[in-house]
Amino acid sequence: MVKSRFLVPNLFTGLNFLLGIYSILVMHETFTSATPGQPILGFTKAPLILAAWMILWCVLFDKLDGFAARILKASSDFGAQFDSLADMAAFGIAPGFLVFFYLQNLDYAWFAGHRPLMIISLSVYMLCASMRLARYNAIDSEELKNYFHGLPSTFAGGFMAITVILYSKYEVAYRFQGALLILPLMLIFTGILMVSPLYLPKLVSRKNKAFNLLQIANIIVGYICGFGMVFPEYLYVMLLLYGVFGFAFGFLKKGMIEGATTAPNSD
Repeated sequence: MVKSRFLVPNLFTGLNFLLGIYSILVMHETFTSATPGQPILGFTKAPLILAAWMILWCVLFDKLDGFAARILKASSDFGAQFDSLADMAAFGIAPGFLVFFYLQNLDYAWFAGHRPLMIISLSVYMLCASMRLARYNAIDSEELKNYFHGLPSTFAGGFMAITVILYSKYEVAYRFQGALLILPLMLIFTGILMVSPLYLPKLVSRKNKAFNLLQIANIIVGYICGFGMVFPEYLYVMLLLYGVFGFAFGFLKKGMIEGATTAPNSD
């Protein structure tokens, strides 16, 4: 009989998985017969932008399943594998398609002229995401407790989704020449970061209470912005600061981190 406490984290994982798939379907306007750009399921957001927000919801649910598993002591091998499958859909496949279809809809002439680049960037991102998740399950989940090895797929997918939202909100492609080229290059760059040897600190409790309070406050505001579909600028800046300063800190501590993972167990 399945213990009830395992249902909660797996429910969040299931929502993460389904929202990732649904976001792709929304990109195709599968849930409506309306003409392109019309409201979907009562939302006034354009389909691709709604799909981007759905990827961000996946990020939030992904964090909730890990939190629930720790609180309820409901971690399991099944949960770990299920989580990786959900992450692949939500953060490995959906963000790549989001950029692909966003650029295709925004400027088809540009898209057609850069089709090889789009296929390459999409392929690199998805392959790196799959390798990142496989490496985590095979190696990193056991060896690293306080650091990520490479950019987490959750971070990569969320970052790409917020970028598309901001591109649309501020009409970046129309304001800056060459802005369209940045998105496929970002797919390649984030893909490489996912399989890179860099280390990124996890958001865990620290000895500094003020720092812990700051983390909690940012997380709460992040959930409000994410589910409320407001202030993507805040989410973007927080992710950017976390990535830049986190990787810098991991680089400075690289020797200590790798020394700790290769040291023999004391028991």
